[in-house]
Amino acid sequence: METGATNPSQLLLRWDGSVVQWGSMHEGGDGSKVWSYGSREIRRPSMLSEVVQFLQSRFKNVGQILFSRSFLSATMIPSIVVESNLEVAKNWYKLHNAPNEEVALRIQYLDSIDTQPVIIESGDLAWEEAVTKSFPQALRVSQQAALLKAAVVSSRNTNKLVVYVDTGSKGADIVAAKGGVPTYVGATGSGLTDNMLYNIVNAMHRDGLKPGDVRVQLMGKGASDLALSMNRFFEEVEVLGGDDSAMHGLKLISE
Repeated sequence: METGATNPSQLLLRWDGSVVQWGSMHEGGDGSKVWSYGSREIRRPSMLSEVVQFLQSRFKNVGQILFSRSFLSATMIPSIVVESNLEVAKNWYKLHNAPNEEVALRIQYLDSIDTQPVIIESGDLAWEEAVTKSFPQALRVSQQAALLKAAVVSSRNTNKLVVYVDTGSKGADIVAAKGGVPTYVGATGSGLTDNMLYNIVNAMHRDGLKPGDVRVQLMGKGASDLALSMNRFFEEVEVLGGDDSAMHGLKLISE
């Protein structure tokens, strides 16, 4: 278990249902941001709070703490449809995701995006409780919202549909944007290539696009291997984050 920087100013936490990841940031001597990362696989339920408690003892003096949850089912609608009405949000979520049981929903408004969409996603109460018990000041950030904001920025520099895929052993978060406008949010289980392709093709067909009209940008565990598979279907495939690609999606929640 890596621990990270000695005197960080920011701590990021993420849970994907199997592994807790964290990233800490401090300023280097030249004023640049220096990131350190760590992770721990959770083999039994009690380990989740134990790992967070360990991190609290290690990072008790951090100024800003953000946390997120990967691979949650979600839907995106215009903010004018929701208007802070949780019951309306719940109905839209059920329509798009058809859950088998009642779920706790979380809403994130994306006011920084011109169309001001809202992402409605399922919550993970055990994770939220584990984090806020040790870090009461921690702020929850939607992972898909963070990915979507990055995809929107990237899509302003091309006429192609930009698809961001953040993959891991337990699934993948997939978002898309075109011309600065968000077009799709979704998640798939188990990180299966076929499921990812289905989601990407779904996003592509909404605008009547062909594979040559799509730019796929990957990050997360196994992104390089996934790129080899995606190259068979799409002309433009890129792995983001360099050596830190596995943690690039986590880092995005701070931006």
